[in-house]
Amino acid sequence: MSIQLTDSQRAVVEDQGGSLLVSAAAGSGKTKVLVERLFRRVLGKEQADMDDFLIITYTRASAAELRERIARELGQRMQERPGDRHLQRQLLLVYQADIKTIDSFCTALTRENVHLLDFGGEQGLTADFRVLDENEASLLRRRVLPRVLEEFYGDLSPGALQLADSFGFGRDDSRLEELVLDLYGKLQSHAYPDRWLAEQRESWSSMPEDAGETAYGRQLLADLGRKARHWAAMLEEGLSLMAEDSALHKAYSGGFWEAAEQLTRLAAATEQGWDAAAAQTVGWPRLTAARKCGSPELKDRVKSIWDRAKTEMNGACAILDMSSAEAAEDLRRSAPAMEALLAYQQEKLRRNVTDFSDQEHFAVHLLLGEDGSPTELARIVAGRYREVMVDEYQDTNQVQNCIFDAISRGGQNLFTVGDVKQSIYRFRLADPTIFLDKYHAYPDVEHAREGGPRKILLSQNFRSRQPVLDAVNYVFSAIMSQEMGEIDYGEAERLNFGASYLPERDGCEAEFHLLGVPINRGGEKPALSRPLAEARFAAERIRRLLDEGYPVTDEATGGLRPCRPEDIVILMRSPGPRLRHYTRALTERGIPCGAQEDEDFFATMEVAVVYSLLQILDNPRQDVPLIAVLRSPLMGFTADRLAMIRGKHPAGGFYDAVEASGDADCQAFLGLMGELRSLAKDLSVQRLMWLLYNRLNILGVFGAMPNGERRRENLIALYEHAKAFEGAGYKGLFGFVSHLRFLLETGEQPAVAAGCASGGVQIMSIHKSKGLEFPIVVLADLNKSFNRMDLQIPVLVHPKLGLGPMYIDLDRRIRYPTIAREAASARLSREMRAEEMRVLYVGMTRAKEKLIMTASMPSAPKKLGDLTVQSTLTDLSRPVPPETVDGARSMAEWILLPLLRRQDAAALRAQTGLELTGWAETEDTPWQVAYHDGTLYGEAPALPAAEPACDEENAALPVDREALDYVYPHQAAIYTPTKLTATQLKGREKDQEIAENTLQPYTRSSFAAPRFLSGQRPLTADQRGTAMHLVLQYLPLDGSGQKTVDELLARRLLTPEQAAAVDVAAIDRFLASPLAEELRQAKELEREFRFSLLVPAGMYYPELGEEDEVLLQGVVDLYAVSDGKVTVVDFKTDRVTERTLPERVARYRPQLEAYSGALEKILDKTVARRVLYFFHTGNTVEV
Repeated sequence: MSIQLTDSQRAVVEDQGGSLLVSAAAGSGKTKVLVERLFRRVLGKEQADMDDFLIITYTRASAAELRERIARELGQRMQERPGDRHLQRQLLLVYQADIKTIDSFCTALTRENVHLLDFGGEQGLTADFRVLDENEASLLRRRVLPRVLEEFYGDLSPGALQLADSFGFGRDDSRLEELVLDLYGKLQSHAYPDRWLAEQRESWSSMPEDAGETAYGRQLLADLGRKARHWAAMLEEGLSLMAEDSALHKAYSGGFWEAAEQLTRLAAATEQGWDAAAAQTVGWPRLTAARKCGSPELKDRVKSIWDRAKTEMNGACAILDMSSAEAAEDLRRSAPAMEALLAYQQEKLRRNVTDFSDQEHFAVHLLLGEDGSPTELARIVAGRYREVMVDEYQDTNQVQNCIFDAISRGGQNLFTVGDVKQSIYRFRLADPTIFLDKYHAYPDVEHAREGGPRKILLSQNFRSRQPVLDAVNYVFSAIMSQEMGEIDYGEAERLNFGASYLPERDGCEAEFHLLGVPINRGGEKPALSRPLAEARFAAERIRRLLDEGYPVTDEATGGLRPCRPEDIVILMRSPGPRLRHYTRALTERGIPCGAQEDEDFFATMEVAVVYSLLQILDNPRQDVPLIAVLRSPLMGFTADRLAMIRGKHPAGGFYDAVEASGDADCQAFLGLMGELRSLAKDLSVQRLMWLLYNRLNILGVFGAMPNGERRRENLIALYEHAKAFEGAGYKGLFGFVSHLRFLLETGEQPAVAAGCASGGVQIMSIHKSKGLEFPIVVLADLNKSFNRMDLQIPVLVHPKLGLGPMYIDLDRRIRYPTIAREAASARLSREMRAEEMRVLYVGMTRAKEKLIMTASMPSAPKKLGDLTVQSTLTDLSRPVPPETVDGARSMAEWILLPLLRRQDAAALRAQTGLELTGWAETEDTPWQVAYHDGTLYGEAPALPAAEPACDEENAALPVDREALDYVYPHQAAIYTPTKLTATQLKGREKDQEIAENTLQPYTRSSFAAPRFLSGQRPLTADQRGTAMHLVLQYLPLDGSGQKTVDELLARRLLTPEQAAAVDVAAIDRFLASPLAEELRQAKELEREFRFSLLVPAGMYYPELGEEDEVLLQGVVDLYAVSDGKVTVVDFKTDRVTERTLPERVARYRPQLEAYSGALEKILDKTVARRVLYFFHTGNTVEV
């Protein structure tokens, strides 16, 4: 069978004699060339066998698919050459060939050679070891870690004590545990974790005196130098632009020249060291007003350059506020804690306390000696294979790369294929720099020496139409660079059209739709649901595609046919939170859909019911799971029936009530439970689960419900988990229930086979779409902000820079970043942005026929204006500067930066109000770009009314109109809360606190620094009011304000910031007031009096009847009793004036009336006075 190959593909297939790296762009047919290369060696002159090759893939599914593809290809060739004995032999060998994942290879290698592993005299592995899955391994680590921490605390060194105090803050060890587990996880990508730890300990124990000589300082200085050079060049660009306008040049040129020269000197100083850079000040002279400039547009552009340069460089230079010695001193102070953390990790690795059978590291120890040279076993393994083929090489880590080198004779017979632009698994410890280093170092095959390493690029795309490729090329040639994306998107990286087999047609232009979503006054939150509005727009666009019969290529015939829902996919970065909006929007449009995203396993009805059933089989006297089972579809008890059972037998637990009921349904349930509990004593958990499924027809009941196939998969997954639980050596129903409870508490969940969403529009994450292709792709939710949560943890870990801790000064109770953290954060942030850019590339390259991109943006005109100015600061024919790309906060902004340069985006520019001229000259396919009013999608669309169905047989049946028109007479009670707080009348946080039945005394944690200790912001008005009320709670009426504040500060009930915020003069003024004197004379005085009592609901809800009651709760600041009469006092710290005082009194009157009524009922005394005291003015007002 003849296979048509391009010249580049043929070179990949035929080239031999050294390490070959194939950079295969999206849709370039890399699997095709891998298979053809294998067949060329097996069926060509070499006459090799299938099992002479090791083929590594990264998922079991892809390994099985590749094996099936090879077998199918062999079968087709057998039909052409039925008498070929060598070909017949390959059909037998293909199922024995080593086509597997790296995990499978390492497991087999370890199992065969476990006797060669050195466990230091401790008990090691046996050949029948079992590999834990990731969930089991995670649970094992979390269970064992607390015991290891106990040992850690048993012998605390000074450094370990600092570690515990600094990073173990809080009420337990959870933060320290998370820190340890995070570091442990990051270490797994290193071939020799213990060596890395030792190097890091050595680095922290011998910190240089000069911060600029540390790896962190060098990183920060390099970043600062790069930014300074960039903005110096931008200022010079501004000078060139303003040369066209003499008035503008006269006004601005002096300041631009001065700032550019200072930035140039700063960039040079960063190469001389920390203190040299710190000594180079950057001033920003005041620009002269340019009143007579000829071009306001030009003035705005150059002024924007100045403003951005000033803002960016002031922020970048902040690291130089401390001297080299001060920065180094912070590192030395943090060193003991970091050394203790590293030492603890080293000990844990040595003892293998929490680790599972890490096959990859075992393989490294088996294949490489201490000096890194191949062992005898490595030479034996390498001798088995003519070639080692690695697919998806861009997702390799350092451990795996060491293994590949060891078994490929130092890389001499190593064939690797991948696309670094699709490396999106860094969070799984993939290291794209391995691919990148070879990509940059290896020469093209034409220039490589014989037997030396070389590379071949496959850039021809056989998947997508030209407009899709044009869109991808345009965006990424503008934003992807070495600085932002880790690779330049040049001519070699561009996608070239190769799908000439597609029938010609038009209407395939890439689309970008931006929804402008208004925000509420103050800019706090959108006035409508932004995700739902965008989902409704996407559903509307899909509905139009279906209704107009948008043509797509039929794979069977090669011709065009109208698209169907299953031809369309909606891709998002993280669909989880948005999934319900998109399924709702598609349903509103009558479009079938299926989601392939993982749901909360234990929150699904079917799993929750079975878990509850297992709980009551273990112990039936648990009310919540018992009621859940009774109420479930398995038992069919209604809510009214359950209420009747409890009403007849209110004493004891609910199981007692069921036992006491003599009704047939309860007795049948008890009989079933008795039988199942008796069987559970003797059956394994696995057999018990299957018995339950069959006896109660659980699979059938839930399978008949909506999404029944998915529910069945969840139930099978739970059964498989029970099987794995017992396979791990655990036994018993109680143990399994406890295990499931632990999974729930830790947020873990069993793996569930992904169901195929057929017959509808698919919704999935971009990560799950990798390796797939779809006729029509809707790339949605593009304005989702990049996630930076991973940069908020106490200690950052970078594989090359090492640890980046915050410095925590326990004496001053402050924390701030060290230069180690600043450097690690900057590097990690850039790497995360590069990964996000590659995720966008993967999403855009999934489309075959049509790519539609959507984004919703609050304050869109303003944001578009900012992006337009940024994108047009430089020559429109050049890529967007990396520093500008780095400032983007979402994928939508990355797309908009180059898109706003195109005339296609005139509709977007029109929203900005800017009068900018000039467009980028482009020769590629035009885009369809549109701006939409998001408020139009705030409501569900009106669907056409369906014609009423006519049922002639039942048409004459009488209709009870009275029943159909019945209105529940107590509608008001449905929407009335049963609990009312004085806060709702107009009160304070104290009232809400008692309403929640929680007493929360004010305490200060000895570990966690409150927000206001950061020094970054003053206390808010609420915080000042809280401090004031706290002083009043403890204030002696015959004392002084300052003395009380000092005592509370000494008792650590007030922080210094709170103490400073207390208005002592206002308190002393109160103590000198007639009200205070009257309170001192009172016979009875009570402060912070909490109450809860039932009151007629009609007092506050007139629409309710007299028989209805609500629970009123609150906290009275102070009441005094004299001569049998009560005075109620409420303190207010509001800022009031004589003009606003009456309005405030009226505002608080309902609250005081509620307090008075409550006290009269509770104390059985008359409230004679209701008093408001305003500390701001010293006014005493009777209400």
